[in-house]
Amino acid sequence: MSIGILGGTFDPPHQAHCEISIRAINQYGLEKVIFVPSRNPWQKTVATSFVDRYNMTNLLIDGYSDLEVSGIEQDNKKETFTVDTLSKLGIPKDELFFILGSDVALNIKTWKNYKKLKDLTNFLIAPRNNLEELSLIQKFPFDFQLIDGEELDISSTKIRDKYKNKESLNSSIPEKVLDYIEKNNIY
Repeated sequence: MSIGILGGTFDPPHQAHCEISIRAINQYGLEKVIFVPSRNPWQKTVATSFVDRYNMTNLLIDGYSDLEVSGIEQDNKKETFTVDTLSKLGIPKDELFFILGSDVALNIKTWKNYKKLKDLTNFLIAPRNNLEELSLIQKFPFDFQLIDGEELDISSTKIRDKYKNKESLNSSIPEKVLDYIEKNNIY
């Protein structure tokens, strides 16, 4: 049984998160992908509460039988580190695939105890920002496999900006996530 892990702030979660996960499932025979919202990401400042980001992520994946959300970070009061979360999950390395965008992958050497990650997981990388595979091969310190498919130009930052500017978000996030954002006055 192979499991994918997609970690992030999910502020807000969006369609590209689902699309990349489904591609990974189909291309690498994963049983499922677990979304892991971080409670206190150490490289980002997040104003949106963990509970709201967790709830929005659950709304995003509603209807996908092979996607789920983990609340493993919910009680973590300290900064969130991927190495600790993957250790806590306790999934054997040969069954675990960590999914990340190529833009994030290029910064993995800045992560706490990043060298330990190679002992915990395999890596699946989705193309972002027109980064070429050669750049990844030169800069990413571990073996990896690429998630094939058209690059998706959706980001949580762009969604928040569009929301604040009252631009349409219909293709980026499902209506139920948008309703949650509006009802709870998140952005």
